[in-house]
Amino acid sequence: MSDAFATMFTSINTTKEAISTKLPIAIADIKAVFKTHFASEGLDYIPKQFNDGFGRIVLGLNDLTTKLQTLRLALDAAGTQAGGVTELTEALVKQYVKPAFIYEVVFSINQLKAYLPVIKYTIDSTLENINLADDYLLLVQKASNQSADVSGTVLASVKNATDALAIDVKAGVDSYALEYSGVAADIQNLTHIGAAPAFSNVTGALSSFRDVFNKTQTERYTAMDGQLQTLLNTIANALSVGNATTTVSSPLLDSLILTVIENGKYAQFCFNKYMGLVFGFLTSLSDNLGLCVDKEIIRLEYLQETLATVRILLLPDYEDLFNELSICDSLTTPHKLDECVQALSGFYAEVVANFGLKMQYLFELIETEAAASANRFLICNELAKVNLVEFTETDLINSIRACALTGPTADD
Repeated sequence: MSDAFATMFTSINTTKEAISTKLPIAIADIKAVFKTHFASEGLDYIPKQFNDGFGRIVLGLNDLTTKLQTLRLALDAAGTQAGGVTELTEALVKQYVKPAFIYEVVFSINQLKAYLPVIKYTIDSTLENINLADDYLLLVQKASNQSADVSGTVLASVKNATDALAIDVKAGVDSYALEYSGVAADIQNLTHIGAAPAFSNVTGALSSFRDVFNKTQTERYTAMDGQLQTLLNTIANALSVGNATTTVSSPLLDSLILTVIENGKYAQFCFNKYMGLVFGFLTSLSDNLGLCVDKEIIRLEYLQETLATVRILLLPDYEDLFNELSICDSLTTPHKLDECVQALSGFYAEVVANFGLKMQYLFELIETEAAASANRFLICNELAKVNLVEFTETDLINSIRACALTGPTADD
């Protein structure tokens, strides 16, 4: 008889020891997950529920131990009275083992069983909420991937516009550079003008024209490409917010997921209250940003047309050089030839200076407009956020967490 009780007491103690050693580790792991991945403020709903549920199990096991001890002592007393006989008589059992002892053991066992459903509820409800979160994340992921596809198409459209602009500028300026090289070569082939003392001033001006064109190759094209790439990066970064092809994460989404999986008393209520707003905030923004991008594509195309017009202003500064100097070259009197060259070279110095300023303006216009385009897009981006949802992201996060803590209100 004692062996049977010893086995039961050992099982009870083993169970209590497992609860006292393994439960704190499990709770610490749960807290670590919430703190690490969701920056939980320590509401600890699941740990508290487990502590409550298993705490009652321990109390129930203690009560069962007490009741079993009472029953065992009664049986031992009956055995002692029997004087070591192999079997107790019914009379001795009835004398020492009162029915109340048996009822109390049965009641304690039933009471212990009654403590189990709350633990099962904690586990089942947590798993249910995790499944809700998983299903929701799949929906967000799918919508986000679709938005990412749209964003990729939109970004490609912007790149097409910036590439077309850069190609057009380079092709136009390079064609002028090639044309100028022909003009300069023709001037060098004039018969008499090279003998004029003032011709060195002309060659200086010709060299300055060449320097302006050379600078486009060594500096200006690279700078232009970088400025247009910065514009693309700005738009790409904005379009990528809330969109990811492998993972979907944001403080707003984390707040909603935390609210449902931490299994608070308002978990599902708050989740259902805000899941539509969060979904719209995360997935609709990039779609609406396409409208912002469309405006800038039109403006980039207009900029390309404007640059072509500005570029035309470069041509008059050098296209008549050969014809003008040919007139001087046709003069047969040396001093008249030199006077002609001297007179023109003074103007050429001013013309080439202005030519350099116009070339500088051409590329500065690209720089300033690329920066302006990025800022206009970001402004449109912010306004899209305001128009899409009633709340800012921070306000929405705060509302979700307040709901998790205090439950329903009529104000949000």
